[in-house]
Amino acid sequence: MKDWENRLVIPDGKIAEFQTGQNFRYFKLIAHPIKHNILSNVAIDALGYNDTTPGPVIVVNQDEWVYLEVENRMDHPTALHVHGLPKPNTEDGNPAIEPTPTIQPGQSYTYKFQAWKSGTFFYHSTHDFQSNLGLVGAFIVLPKQEYITQDFIPDRDFTLFVQQWQIEQPELGKVVPGVYKPNKFDLQPNFFTLNGKSFPTTTPMNVRLGEKVRVRFINKTSSPHSMHIHGHSFKVVEVDGFKRKNLYDDTISLASGKRKDVEFITNNPGIWPVNGTRTFHQSNNGEALGGMVTRLTYTH
Repeated sequence: MKDWENRLVIPDGKIAEFQTGQNFRYFKLIAHPIKHNILSNVAIDALGYNDTTPGPVIVVNQDEWVYLEVENRMDHPTALHVHGLPKPNTEDGNPAIEPTPTIQPGQSYTYKFQAWKSGTFFYHSTHDFQSNLGLVGAFIVLPKQEYITQDFIPDRDFTLFVQQWQIEQPELGKVVPGVYKPNKFDLQPNFFTLNGKSFPTTTPMNVRLGEKVRVRFINKTSSPHSMHIHGHSFKVVEVDGFKRKNLYDDTISLASGKRKDVEFITNNPGIWPVNGTRTFHQSNNGEALGGMVTRLTYTH
């Protein structure tokens, strides 16, 4: 739905470009090595889609067909899976188990499936820990027009994609500038990002008084996380694309693979932290304040 689509906001990210036809959208993702700044003075030799990690947010309308071409410009094979959206076995993107192709270096494959269910999903590589190195991105299916009313649509609809990185540093509690190759096994993460950035380089979520705001939290890391919005209680409206009723909270838990959509009314002006609640996750290698922190900022 175009009206809702125009209200999507991706701080520090972007929405994927597409071509459209009769009830379909065509997207192209290029998987390749990138240099990505998580802080102004710390960059990582990561993997990305279309020059960024997380990759661009794919947005479609419910019941549209999706043609998703993935081109492999890496030195290793890859494949892509859209997590949480059931689709034909041949289009699911896990070639180690399913009859779906491996995309070899220099090759492309176009996945074809229908976005029959609305909700918040994500896409990721299924090959050799590539998702831990950056091959992930959000995938949003907006509800059909007949299922919603104008007052159902949020004034602003934010996406926050959680990532974590294990980056070599000489000592804990200090950030040494440089360009680093993350450890793909990610067993001891020491940097934490929202939409690819660590605080203080995260871009605030700007709002105005009296708006209805939705925030889509997505976790494709190897660890559980929890997220808190200061100064506001919220309603959990969807979990993994399934609607929830009368579920209110101020902190949510995000296991690996989970997506939770929350909504609230902006009724408490100020500049408010939005952050992971684990203390170390609010730091950059133990140097605070940093990590998985951004701001909800009221503007005039």
